[in-house]
Amino acid sequence: MKLPTLFKQHRNKSYSYTPRYYDERKERIERLIKSKEVKHDEDYFEGYRKKSYREDWKAVRNAKADKNSRLRFYVILAFLIMFAAAAVKYINFDKLF
Repeated sequence: MKLPTLFKQHRNKSYSYTPRYYDERKERIERLIKSKEVKHDEDYFEGYRKKSYREDWKAVRNAKADKNSRLRFYVILAFLIMFAAAAVKYINFDKLF
């Protein structure tokens, strides 16, 4: 016999779920067929798709940015090498240690 209470206790919800038949092999074959069809379609239409001006502009801008960043890297590297060479030549390391 239960005693009355002010707080209600929640019970776990139960569902009547019955799983359906699942054929893993069939699903895998269907996925392979779809992936091959999508890849084939992309290859076919890749040559015929017109690029927009925005895409062309972005490609040129990215190419210029890559070129500028490489040039900046080489200039900084050259200065560091010159500084290291000057430091080795003019600093007397025997007095430091």
